[in-house]
Amino acid sequence: MAADDPVEQPAGTPGDVVAAFEDIPAVLWAFEGPEHRVVAANRLARASMGFRPGIVGRPIREVAPELDGQQVFETLDEVWARGEPVIGDERRILVDRDGDGRLEEDWYSYTFVPTHHPDGSMRGMTVHIARVTDEVLRRRQAELSAAESEQRRQAAQDVVLTLQRSLLPAGLPVLPQVRLAARYVVAGRELAAGGDWFDAVPLPGGRVAVVVGDVVGHGAAASAAMGRLRAVGANALAGGRDVLGTLTELDRFAGRERATRATTVCVAVLDPRTGDLEVAAAAHPPPLVVTAEGTPRWVEVAAGAPLGTGAGAPRVTADRLGPDDVLVLYTDGLVERPGRTLDDSLEALARTAVAAGHEAVEDDATVPTAQVDRIAALTVERMGWTGGGQTDDATLLAVQRTAEPLAPLTLEVAPDPRRLGRMRRAVGAWLEQARVGEDDAMALVHAVGEAVTNAIEHAYPEPPADGVGARVRAVLDDEGRMHVTVADTGRWLPAPDDAGGRGRGLMMIRGLVEHVDVTAGPTGTTVTMVAPVHREVSVGSYDDEAAISGLRGVDRELTIAEPEPGVLAVAGPIDTGTVERFRHGLLAAARGGARGLTVDLHAVTVFSSAAVQAIHELRGTLPGLRLRAGRGSVAGRVLDLTGLSDLIDEVPDGAAMA
Repeated sequence: MAADDPVEQPAGTPGDVVAAFEDIPAVLWAFEGPEHRVVAANRLARASMGFRPGIVGRPIREVAPELDGQQVFETLDEVWARGEPVIGDERRILVDRDGDGRLEEDWYSYTFVPTHHPDGSMRGMTVHIARVTDEVLRRRQAELSAAESEQRRQAAQDVVLTLQRSLLPAGLPVLPQVRLAARYVVAGRELAAGGDWFDAVPLPGGRVAVVVGDVVGHGAAASAAMGRLRAVGANALAGGRDVLGTLTELDRFAGRERATRATTVCVAVLDPRTGDLEVAAAAHPPPLVVTAEGTPRWVEVAAGAPLGTGAGAPRVTADRLGPDDVLVLYTDGLVERPGRTLDDSLEALARTAVAAGHEAVEDDATVPTAQVDRIAALTVERMGWTGGGQTDDATLLAVQRTAEPLAPLTLEVAPDPRRLGRMRRAVGAWLEQARVGEDDAMALVHAVGEAVTNAIEHAYPEPPADGVGARVRAVLDDEGRMHVTVADTGRWLPAPDDAGGRGRGLMMIRGLVEHVDVTAGPTGTTVTMVAPVHREVSVGSYDDEAAISGLRGVDRELTIAEPEPGVLAVAGPIDTGTVERFRHGLLAAARGGARGLTVDLHAVTVFSSAAVQAIHELRGTLPGLRLRAGRGSVAGRVLDLTGLSDLIDEVPDGAAMA
């Protein structure tokens, strides 16, 4: 060695080096070999595993088996195979820290860096992980506090997602013995409209048909072709065509033009009463079943040739779903990865879907509550972590056959306006159990509330002998239509000559549901309402929040505040029990009409016919009265239906005053 060659200095005493490694304020791991054996883990790394025994010296798969199916081990394998670093930001990981089998939720940002032997061969990797849970939750809470998350996302969505939403189903049908969930994500690199689609069509006899397809290419042409094919398939199914007949129609149509040729598609029809399943596919990946016991199995479908290529119709496969089994249909964008075989990707999909559906998650986690929603949301979310960015759109449609159909709702409501809030909460809770989407649930809660209010106010000159003012019954039929009856046993009083508000309740009900029938007789009056109900679907990018929000609360105390002179902010329900407080609050703030008044109604949860009547009366008394209500808000929808929209100074939803 030459005299001027540098001499390598020691890193420090072994004790100091270990102490420094232990105290680094980040999770640090060192792995060796293809099995990713743990050779070093600092204090925060061991703490992240709940200081479980036997961490060092064992493969990480043995140390943390709960990570299987969360695409963590697959990422380690990818780094080992490719010898290239992988960086991830804000990934949700579920870990069993307490050893009780219950998984806790955290978010992490991480860097996986390969390490090598002196001869250049792979040795293992070092992993640097930063826990970012607090930052993620603070940001999400701030976003939720700023505006309703779905309205905020839709308002900020670019033209690409707006186009996709206009061509895909606005919602999935809500059915008595089938649960449906769907997730569509746009390719991360191109963010261009694509040709994936999904659909669910109720059929006679309680059956349901589900379809997932993929048109070749991206851009507006692919989206337009997708929209045409989706319409052809839905019309064929609604017109009575079976699986094979529907594929025949799609194949015939696809052969007419270049944009629709070589499309792949999978069509399935499920009878939820028996579990009988018929499936056929045209060059489409095989459907997956996640069983109620938490095991995966594939439906052995003859793939056939793509649509429009002249190959003829494929063979139909018969299968059966057990109670609580979940059928998963998807497009190849979910499983195609550079450097990974299709078999490996399908195996990863199966593990991920099973883990998503059968993890024991803490109650305060933000993952969806319903199993079918978790499978749809978390599978797409986790499968999007690997592969260095998605180059194709991905679609997943999950179908669960439930063990028992939804039981009808029956309520008896006392003839007391103070019980209306309790009744609305009961109806809302039942609709949430049925998984009815927020918009349809809001409309039904309002319609039922109006019908019950009418019975309580007008049917009984004297209190009813049995103490029941109205009986409510709701049932969901096999075609996804809600049938609700509100019956009283009284005799309605004739409307007085000055009853300017009478009749508005029924008018509102007709505007909120599809069909209304009123039957009056000597034993009472029955109002029957029918409305199709749907569950919202999630269309976005891989960076979007995957969880689907449930039904929000529809009732709380009425509050009236004056954040600035001449402006009132009203929140809560305005019904027969609170309308007088609402009326008096407006008159007092306007000083009996001496000054103009603007009323912000964005936070109103119930805007009943009593509120409508009050506004109609007050507009004459308060000539300067103006209202703020977005067209999609509760009050905004009702004001549009009842001839009061001319009073609205429209403010975009989400921009209401604090």
